[in-house]
Amino acid sequence: MRKRKQKRALAGEIAEAIRSGGYRGGEWLRQIDLEEKFSATRFDVRAALDELVVLKAIEHVPNRGYRVAEIDTATLRHIRETRVVMETAAVPNIVAAVDAPTLARLRDLAEQFSAAAREGTRADQSRVNSEFHHLMYHLSGNPVMEEMIWNLRDRSRGSNVTVWISHEALLRSDRDHHAMLEALEARDAARLTELISGHILRNDP
Repeated sequence: MRKRKQKRALAGEIAEAIRSGGYRGGEWLRQIDLEEKFSATRFDVRAALDELVVLKAIEHVPNRGYRVAEIDTATLRHIRETRVVMETAAVPNIVAAVDAPTLARLRDLAEQFSAAAREGTRADQSRVNSEFHHLMYHLSGNPVMEEMIWNLRDRSRGSNVTVWISHEALLRSDRDHHAMLEALEARDAARLTELISGHILRNDP
């Protein structure tokens, strides 16, 4: 049975499907398929798609429909550069706010990602990766910055670069998660800034 969903929540679900590789850059999104996949009404799917158009995660083509945005190389580079500015700016607040329970949760997520990298599905890897970074950036205490960070991350999924371009990139992300955790435990803002910057510029999610 299809039910009403909040526009932003449904847009987030569709964005996560794009992020995890469920839809490729340039792929058309059929509203009837989205209604079935996400058990949502036609009205809510349309509202969610319009929200994603505003965020530039997808694009609307008049008389054709909606498709996942394709990002050219120059735009993708600009997005990465902007992500470095935004995500590293959050570091001082993250380091100041992190506490023992949050460190324990991040450690658990890092271990979950390690397991998913070894034997999980791409969906498992994407989900845990998203949870790890969401929790870390939530520590910034700045919901506007947090929203902008994730809008940029979602927008970059329209490039022709997959979530992880190789198995080595996946393993590198795994190592980075544990290194970020160590930096947080040491309250080492400079090291965390360096790790986040490298993570983005290497195009690791």
